[in-house]
Amino acid sequence: MVFESLVSDLLNRFIGDYVENLDKSQLKIGIWGGNVVLENLKVKENALSEFDVPFKVKAGQIGKLTLKIPWKNLYNDAVVATLDGLYLLVVPGATIKYDAAKEERDQQEAKQRELQCIEEALQLAARRASQTGDLLFSLESVVYKDPHNVPKGSKKHKKPRKGLKKLKRHENKAEKPQENKKDTFAEKLATQVIKNLQVKISSIHLRYEDDLSDPQRPLSMGVTLSELSLQTTDENWKSCILNEAAKIIYKLGRLDCLCAYWNVNSPIFYKGSWEDIVNQLKCGISSKDQELPHYQYIFKPIFASAKMCINPNAELELKTPKANLHLEVQNIAIEMTKPQYVTMVEVLESIDYMVKNAPYRKFRPDAPVHQNAKLWWRYGFNSILEVHIRRLGHMWSWSSIRKHRENLKAYKTAYKAKLLSQNKPSQDTERHIQDLEKVLDVFNITLIRQQAHMEVIRSGQKVVGKKAAGGQKPGGGGGFFSSFFGKKAKKEEQEPEENKETESSGLDDLLTAEEKEKLYTAIGYSGSSHNLTLPKQYVAVVVSFQLFSTSVMVREQPDVPEILKIQMIDLSTKISQRPGAQAFRVEAALQHWFVTGLQQQGEVPSLIASVGDSSSSLLDVVFELNPEESAADQLLRVHSQPVEIIYDALTVNSVVDFFKAGKGVDLEVLTLATLSKLEEIKDKTATGLSHIIETRKVLDLRIDLKPSYLLIPKAGFYSSTSDLIIVDFGSLELNSVEQSGSSSSSFSSLEEIMDRAYVRYNVELRRVQVLYSKSGEAWKSARLQGSSVQHILQPMDFTVQLAKCMVEKDARMPRFKVSGELPLLHVKISDQKIHHVLNLVDSIPLPNMGSPPSTPTEKVHLVQSG
Repeated sequence: MVFESLVSDLLNRFIGDYVENLDKSQLKIGIWGGNVVLENLKVKENALSEFDVPFKVKAGQIGKLTLKIPWKNLYNDAVVATLDGLYLLVVPGATIKYDAAKEERDQQEAKQRELQCIEEALQLAARRASQTGDLLFSLESVVYKDPHNVPKGSKKHKKPRKGLKKLKRHENKAEKPQENKKDTFAEKLATQVIKNLQVKISSIHLRYEDDLSDPQRPLSMGVTLSELSLQTTDENWKSCILNEAAKIIYKLGRLDCLCAYWNVNSPIFYKGSWEDIVNQLKCGISSKDQELPHYQYIFKPIFASAKMCINPNAELELKTPKANLHLEVQNIAIEMTKPQYVTMVEVLESIDYMVKNAPYRKFRPDAPVHQNAKLWWRYGFNSILEVHIRRLGHMWSWSSIRKHRENLKAYKTAYKAKLLSQNKPSQDTERHIQDLEKVLDVFNITLIRQQAHMEVIRSGQKVVGKKAAGGQKPGGGGGFFSSFFGKKAKKEEQEPEENKETESSGLDDLLTAEEKEKLYTAIGYSGSSHNLTLPKQYVAVVVSFQLFSTSVMVREQPDVPEILKIQMIDLSTKISQRPGAQAFRVEAALQHWFVTGLQQQGEVPSLIASVGDSSSSLLDVVFELNPEESAADQLLRVHSQPVEIIYDALTVNSVVDFFKAGKGVDLEVLTLATLSKLEEIKDKTATGLSHIIETRKVLDLRIDLKPSYLLIPKAGFYSSTSDLIIVDFGSLELNSVEQSGSSSSSFSSLEEIMDRAYVRYNVELRRVQVLYSKSGEAWKSARLQGSSVQHILQPMDFTVQLAKCMVEKDARMPRFKVSGELPLLHVKISDQKIHHVLNLVDSIPLPNMGSPPSTPTEKVHLVQSG
């Protein structure tokens, strides 16, 4: 029953923490074939606790989960994984009545999961370090060689020398490049499973409801998915089962009706029974044929397809990529209304309040504030007294400190006994450990466990290892030394063989020799072949993505014209990887970009439009790591065609009013949280840049932006008869300057060395100009001339040299050096032209930040009446 226990352990490991009624008796598995069928699994209320969010699961169900793995006949049968139905209703934690026993149980489960994650991470680190002979994780082999045969009076100082000698041998071996396998056992097995793998996920509905942020305007938001499938096909993309002779694997993936909604003034489900909630979630899934009318979508239904070709032998032939994936998305439509935006801000503020109120939740009265003032005053008093005053006073009392120290000592003693026990620890020991873990926090438990490990090692005793890290139960199990310190002394004296297949070593204990031979034959595995070094030019993986249309719309209400509409047409991306050179390349291209505004005077104004050559893309970006065409470490190319930008006052003012928060929304906390997050991102980015500077990464940068221009019409609305101010931004070229390859020994002075510590860029801005055009004047032809009556600022060019220092902390070296050259600045102005320009600027209505938000319809009427 090898695979029954294997699959059941995996299922318990990945979904056991999230469902209530998972039972091994539900796993219907045969030894070499059969199905795993799990039905109607209830999701736990605390399933989201590990994400550290103030939400609870009110109702959740996994409809049917089916796994079919035909181990006997991997060539002729498909490996099928099906998930039919996942329904989840999430609510704020405050809406669920506080239950002290349940809260305590959930906290202990979360603590045990965190401890388990720490143990697994430490074991993984120890496993990797032991393979490379790291000193820290090979500590046991340094401390003793064979503790069972060491007399008490022997000299202990000789043992570390032998251990260190052995560690040096490991280090010397680690420095030698080791040949990689052509295909490991795991890769062969995975390839054969993927060859006929079929995956189908259908009927997904995840929903969040909130009637606490604004009881007068309850909201619901959610994500629904009709179907996601992955099938094996032939070269014509027809569904089939690949036979043994098939050399190339074809996969076809489909995504049907993935969408997200945000309903304002929404009906609330969570007050009903569990069965009613699940049934309503089942009925609330949009499909290809049915789009639910009462949903206010922020992401309209998305449909996509993916085609993948996998050639397992491509690295031997070196003619085609090993994996080629092409993903197509027809349309992504995003839409937001003013009520949705306002409730989004309210929800963010409400979540912040939930996090602050979480420590006081058990004192919160289950009664309205009106006519229950005494209960709520007592709630505030008890919250401050119990959480902030009495808790700290008790924590720093001598009796509490002494009790804590006694608990730590008792836990260390019990845990050491568990580590040294040859058989399963006694029930009293297990119960004692679990009782102590209830009162100790994760930090102290982890610290004491590692102290116990070190003391056991120093005492010269063996730690009893576990067979599998995933098999240990919460509250116990060996630490991160245990899986390596339990090895036999005989194995420590032997040199590890370089050509040993570590991936399949565990099968010796799981399978008989006959079963293992059958499995090897079925997947075509042989442990004797080796891999050759791949050429640097060989492209192993290609991923291409094409998005035909994207639109973002902002409108006041669902049934009124949009305030702003952004359209991007034909966005394509291609990612390729060259493992032989440890390189990858990203290419992105955007064909067209259009932005339109609020309809007025019977026209929809254009704000941004492409005006460049239609034969080339509007924007092209190429980034490559370890590029083939350049000696630099990184390459970046950006090229863009010109765009026309028109200022429309009514649209700009409407967008400002749209994102203006209401009076009742306090954005102070949200702003501070956003700024702190930005600071965190900034620190991480600075760390990454510092690493690049220290490792002297060379960036080959080329940016070429064609001249775009801005039109500012009189009264803020553009027409063919409008007076205009034209601001031409000119063409921008930004290039990195390659430094000469002189060695540091050839420099004659410290100044030359310091000068070499700068990365230099050359910036050129050409034909920057400003024009004023009256109604009927040909401004387009005047823009192309060197001088005309319409010019205020004649075309000018200037060049800037920018240098950035790679050494951050040196007072002698400035962080940046900027030098520039402006050959000529020619301004043509007159009192009449100044008068016209000022009149035009004064005629443009500006956003009124002090007035209450008004609807765009009212603004259109005002403009038309004026």
